[in-house]
Amino acid sequence: MRGASSSHTAAAVRIGQILQQLRGTGKTKVDFYFQAGSSLAQTYHSQQSDLGLAAGLLGLETDDRRLLSAMTLLPAANLEVNFHITPAESDHPNAYQACLQNEDGSQYKLTFLSTGGGMIELTRFQGKSLSEDGGFYLALLSNPDLDLRQSIKEPRGYVLASEPEQMNRDSHSPIARRLTSHTEDFDWLLIRSDREFTTKEKAEFELKASEVIYLIPVLTINSQLVPEVPFTSVAELQRLAKDRELNAFQAALLYESGRSGLPASTLQNMMESILTIMEEAIDQGLAGTEFSDRILGPQASKILANSQSFVGGEMLQNIIANTCAVMEMKSSLGVIVAAPTAGACGVIPGTLLSVAKTIDADRDTVIEALFVAGLIGLFIALESTFSAELAGCQAECGSASGMAAGAIAYMLGGDLDTVLSAASLALQNIIGLVCDPVAGRVEVPCLGKNILAGHNALSCANMAVSGFDPVIPLEETIKAMDEAGRMLPAALRCTAQGGLATTETSRRIEQMLDKQKEAN
Repeated sequence: MRGASSSHTAAAVRIGQILQQLRGTGKTKVDFYFQAGSSLAQTYHSQQSDLGLAAGLLGLETDDRRLLSAMTLLPAANLEVNFHITPAESDHPNAYQACLQNEDGSQYKLTFLSTGGGMIELTRFQGKSLSEDGGFYLALLSNPDLDLRQSIKEPRGYVLASEPEQMNRDSHSPIARRLTSHTEDFDWLLIRSDREFTTKEKAEFELKASEVIYLIPVLTINSQLVPEVPFTSVAELQRLAKDRELNAFQAALLYESGRSGLPASTLQNMMESILTIMEEAIDQGLAGTEFSDRILGPQASKILANSQSFVGGEMLQNIIANTCAVMEMKSSLGVIVAAPTAGACGVIPGTLLSVAKTIDADRDTVIEALFVAGLIGLFIALESTFSAELAGCQAECGSASGMAAGAIAYMLGGDLDTVLSAASLALQNIIGLVCDPVAGRVEVPCLGKNILAGHNALSCANMAVSGFDPVIPLEETIKAMDEAGRMLPAALRCTAQGGLATTETSRRIEQMLDKQKEAN
């Protein structure tokens, strides 16, 4: 992906891609509404949600070079995009409320949530409640006949429910009145598929409904109606691994194959492509990056230039330099891997590849270690969140640290229990980490926290391989981390309203960058 934040930029692209599918002929106007006090309301511009939404509406992908200029490309594509801050109470820090109006008079109202790491959830459509992650082929049928409605059951589909939406609860709000439409009186039936609908299926839908809207997936790997995953908890993983004598990599590969329906060879090739992107991000970042809307200039080269007086050895020096390089690629809108997020994108490649070089690990071992990192990330995703807007920086740099620790422990020869111990230790050490981006940009202190997370991962991997007792098992640690993160005040959860973000220097930098952007 390109962009400052996976929650703000990559997720926004995917939201825009869904909205793009609702366009008619002629001009389309899209109004986005962010709730006052939410993370999006504070940072949608500085963290490039506006660019992401525009790019998605243009049909661009998350790694497209044109993302930076997406807003300027809208008029030529007959698109008008506006952003509004609503006075409604913020019920989710990353809620995107959209009203799309086509020249032919058709209008669509949708609400999306950015759930972390570029993932999204569609929660409202035409005033009705639903829950879709953008991974299925969808058919939305208005006023379907009774036979069709009764024949569709979960997980194949469901009837959308009517529930009041936060933004529309105040009947005196001009925004609420503007967005309320008669479409809320319609019944909508949603039908999912993990493949494209056939011509025969579409003909049946269109015969039995007054309107049918088709949406295609926007995720890299499609969801499955009934995924055959081998485990959904750490305890189940440990039992399976014991019964089938699997190491951490083998268990991770088995899970990914079951979830995606893809063969192991395809998944390994995909992971090799991810590794290549990580390597290129380091190389290009070390060569130097340029971008006007950023706080820091290139820092990675300074670390490498300080070899003679650097204390800690070549590996620690490489961790710092490589982590800086990837973060600087992100800040200059270069292509990076959001593993698990853009805000924490430097931890895994910066640390893992530096350790791999030191121990002379071959490429296949590094690829296996990346699967192991994903295995730890799976349990974080199931029990917590990758969103700093929901649980602070511990959800981003903290999660990346746990993932990297498990991966390093695997590369050092650790068995499954050692991998889980390393991850638990790393997460324990970073509970309570706040998100307070200076000037609303994902640079300071984000870069330093990435480096902190990398060194924590290395230390905890060494501790676990040495037999250090984590005391609290991984699953309990993740739950505790999630609980602590959600206790953090909103000011310390990526709203730029607390911590370093409110210092005099931060405010001065923010004003300077905003003026600079306006001038350009």
